[in-house]
Amino acid sequence: MTAPQTTTEKILSRAAGRLVSAGEIIEPTPDLVVVHDWYAATLASLLDKFGVDKVIAPEKVMFVTDHEPLAVTPEAAIRQKKVREYARKYGIGHFFDVGRGGHGHIFPVEMGLVRPGMYVAAYDTHVPNYGAIGALGVPFLTEIADVLAFGSVWLRVPQTVHVRLHGRLERWVTARDFAQKLIADLDPEVVDYTTVEFSGPGLATLPFDARFALCNTPLEIGAKSAIVVPDALTSEFLVSRGLSASDLPVSDPGAQFILEIEYDLGAIAPQIALPPRPDNVAPVMSASGMRVQHAFVGSCASGVMSDLRAVAVVLNGRRVHPDVRMFITPATHTILAEAAKEGLLQVFAEAGAVVTAPGCGPCAAGRIGPVAPGEVSINTGTRNDPGRLGPADAQIYLASAATVACAAVAGEIVDPREFMAGEAAA
Repeated sequence: MTAPQTTTEKILSRAAGRLVSAGEIIEPTPDLVVVHDWYAATLASLLDKFGVDKVIAPEKVMFVTDHEPLAVTPEAAIRQKKVREYARKYGIGHFFDVGRGGHGHIFPVEMGLVRPGMYVAAYDTHVPNYGAIGALGVPFLTEIADVLAFGSVWLRVPQTVHVRLHGRLERWVTARDFAQKLIADLDPEVVDYTTVEFSGPGLATLPFDARFALCNTPLEIGAKSAIVVPDALTSEFLVSRGLSASDLPVSDPGAQFILEIEYDLGAIAPQIALPPRPDNVAPVMSASGMRVQHAFVGSCASGVMSDLRAVAVVLNGRRVHPDVRMFITPATHTILAEAAKEGLLQVFAEAGAVVTAPGCGPCAAGRIGPVAPGEVSINTGTRNDPGRLGPADAQIYLASAATVACAAVAGEIVDPREFMAGEAAA
């Protein structure tokens, strides 16, 4: 009889071709390898330098233009051109150029290219987003070149932190608020190099796309990955796209977790990450009254339909404060189209917000919509370290889309429950 396995151990056992357990060093074969535009050209140059003229299983490789979908300089246009050339040279099986997909941590799930049980290796720290569908996304940096050249690199099987959710969030509190509270509560030394696994009846009370926010944040305190245990909502999502909802990987009863923790979602209040770290989290009331000049909704931690709908409720009939410029980045082109169909883009335009091309938006080092020296930004980005949006002396606060939208209208950080008192959330 085999020992009970966690979801992570099951996925990596299949990828390694044998049963594995936490702590083992393995060389699993990824089902998909993802490289974004900022590194694709550098990667190809590195392969050229070492005489590698083809990649292993190019049909399982994806190049994505999402960090810089809008070339605002001639140099950026040249980078995009190089990515196209290398995609052709190596016969890359999945190439999503400008206007073809959007954010590479979201649209592959949306399109069914990433499915439950897959092991995905990617050049980017936020690839754990794929855990929203029950896949295991593991980030790599320069080692991704070895994956493409040899088919795999070694990986230590992570232990698992199990987070079980109960209850329901109150009005104007979102999954992002819980996600930020979670990384403030957990001990980074315990979470280091683990998979954070989410389960429990509370998941069914959240929009399905809220799972991206859940899986996006744990890596900020050292997690290797994050995953939502596939459930009935996962099955509904798959069936709606004509995909199989069988053989979904879930942890066995008796599986060994390094930590188990339970949360009542109803006890969560709006949260905000104070400068200069994403885990420097406090109730939003602690920053109430802070004047802002910049607001942004988007990134791989946001920009989904549930977020855009919440923003539209806040902005409907209101105007962005005269001292604030607000940017909204739909995560994908499918989401952009859906937002247009629902009339959300008209609401954004009438409120004075700027809608940018699907992708990373300002979160990608402020290449689009940066801040000026000394300004204060409140946004749904992934990080708030100095210089993230340009000048090192700018202050960055991270919060939910609802909190960001309320601040954009008020011109200062406010508790969305008070600002929107009496109005139902989207």
